[in-house]
Formats: sequence, structure tokens, C-alpha cells
Amino acid sequence: MRAAWAEIHLEAIRKNVQYLMSRIEPTTKFMGVVKADAYGHGVIPVTRILEQEGVSQFAVALVQEGIELRQAGFQQPILLLGHTFEEDYPLVLDYKLMPSIFTMHQARALNDCAEKRGEKAVIHLKIDTGMGRLGFVADAGDTVKNITDIVRMRNLEVQGIFSHLATAPQTSDTTYCDMQFAKFMRLLDKLKSEGIEIPIRHIANSGATILFPHMQLDMVRPGTAIYGLYAGPELADLPDYPLYPAMEIKAKLAHVKPVPKGTKVSYTGSFETRRSSVLGVVPLGYVDGVFRNLANRGSVLLHGQRCPMVGNICMDQFVIDITDIPNPEIGDEVVLVGHQDNAGISAEEVGELAGTISIEILCGLGKRMPMQFKN
Repeated sequence: MRAAWAEIHLEAIRKNVQYLMSRIEPTTKFMGVVKADAYGHGVIPVTRILEQEGVSQFAVALVQEGIELRQAGFQQPILLLGHTFEEDYPLVLDYKLMPSIFTMHQARALNDCAEKRGEKAVIHLKIDTGMGRLGFVADAGDTVKNITDIVRMRNLEVQGIFSHLATAPQTSDTTYCDMQFAKFMRLLDKLKSEGIEIPIRHIANSGATILFPHMQLDMVRPGTAIYGLYAGPELADLPDYPLYPAMEIKAKLAHVKPVPKGTKVSYTGSFETRRSSVLGVVPLGYVDGVFRNLANRGSVLLHGQRCPMVGNICMDQFVIDITDIPNPEIGDEVVLVGHQDNAGISAEEVGELAGTISIEILCGLGKRMPMQFKN
């Protein structure tokens, strides 16, 4: 059994979903984003919790992710957020997945595929309001005509239209977020003037779901908040934004080594002890998602105290300074993300030290990292 693991607290996910549900109207739909193995938390157990709590639709990035949910027995609508290639259209129809459509070529090809099978493909239209990524450009001159043409295609059923906010909604500066929402609403108004009203309009991510009720529209699409992650640093300080982190990353102390002053540690000797010290080895490395730039910057918890990560991070292990820890023993629990006694290290803190975001820390765990699901 691997002496390192990720603990997934399913009750935390349940509480987060309940909180998000409390922020929306009873008639507003909830689409839970469970792409990337539910942000690294285990897609099947997580999706079951969401299903139990009344989440009515799910969103993933890839066709394979949608198929995995279908094969696990989930019958709810599943939106494919990313680009779906034409060769996968038969799978989209086989498994009743909803692709995002954002070019006329896509629409015609999917319509033709569905027509040949005597079926209708259910789709959502993706609109670019400021992300600069996928989507019909909201204010482009041909967007209304293109959408009108797609709505008229006999073998496509346009069930939804959505956009993606490029910035986490912040209470201090909502300028860009407001601009994107305004663009989206102007497009919807133009479509309405042409007699086109698409049933499900959605743009609200986690932050907008909580902070901006006017952006909830027909459906919200939270991701990070489900897993207890904060979409922006200001949100973590809001009293009405209570989230429960669902993942802890832990390992067992693998080795205890007393060393003299002046001992160089790990590759390139990037750390040198300044006193007689006790070093500990943790059996996790960069292949497991421990970022190399945490070397000589990050810390872990041992016996409820912080211990600095010293020396370069190796592929399978890293070293910590445990000189000030009384009676450390091989097998003692080490916490990289999570709580121990009264101390805690958040994914947000680790992400900031690593020069990235909390989501990447949790999604970046390698295949060798087992999960333990806790209720």
C-alpha cells in the first residue's frame, strides 16, 4: 500500500453543494462541473453526491468523461464544455451527450450525422464574451445569423446557450465580469428580437452563483466551490462564503536522519543545514504533483507543527527539516494540504507558493496517488 494518499471528504462536498443550492432560486437549474475527474476528487463518488443533492445536470470537458458517467449509470443531461471532433459525433449520439457548438462547420457536420441516423442531437451554443477562447464572438456581425441558422437545422435541438467568465467575480472590481454579462445579455436580446428564445441560459460560475444573483439566469454552473476551493482571494474572506475543502494530501514519514551542520540536501545541494539538524524524508515527489518550485519555500505539517521543505523536490520524495519536532518516528502522518491538530495548510496557500492556483495543485496528483473516500 502506498504510504501517501489523498483523502476525499464527501461530506464536505455535500455541504458545499447544499450551500450553493441555498444561494439560487428553486426554479434555477444547477449544472455541476465534474471535469478532470471532478477536479481530481474522483468523478464517480463525487457525482453520486451531487445527484443525491438534486444537481440536475453535469458538465465535463471530454467525450470520454461523459461516457464514463453514462457507463456508471448517470442519466442526467451531460454537457461537453470543450471542442468535440467530428469523429466523435456518433459517440455523442450513442451516449446522449450535449456538445458545445461554436462554429457553423460543427453545426452542419453534427446535423448531418444526426440526420443519417434519424436522430436529433441536443446541443448548447457557446458564446465568447471576453475569454478569447472557444465560442461565437458575442458582438460579431454574423453571430445572430449563425445562431438563427443553427436553430433552424432539423436535426439539432438547441437546448442551451452559455458563456464563460474570464475573471473570478471580485467584490472590489467587477468591471470585466459586468462587461461580459452585458455582452451576453445584449446577444440574447438580439436573438429574442428575431423570435429566438433558447430554453437554458447560463453564465454563472462559482463566484457569480454566490455573489451575483442577477447572473444566475436559468442555470448556474459551479465548479471550484463544489470542492471547497475559492475562485479568488477576496472571496475567502467573505463571511457569507463558507466552503469546506474536500481534499487533504497526506503521506507517512519514511525516514528520520540526524545530520551535522553544513550538510547539503538533495540534488544540486540547494539547501545546507545551518545547525545540527534532523531531516525527514517524505515519499512524494514531482511525479505525484509536488511542484519543484516548492523547494526551500513550502512546508508540511508533522505533529501539528510546520516543517519546511528543504532541498530540491525529487521525482519520488522530498526532504523536510524536522529538527524542532519532538520524537519524530517513521510512519508519522505528514500533511501537505489539510489540517492536523490545530494547524492547517490550504491548497490556496500551496498554489500561491508554487506560482499557480489551488485547482492545479489538486488536479495535478499523479496516477500513483491512491484516494481514500471519507464520509
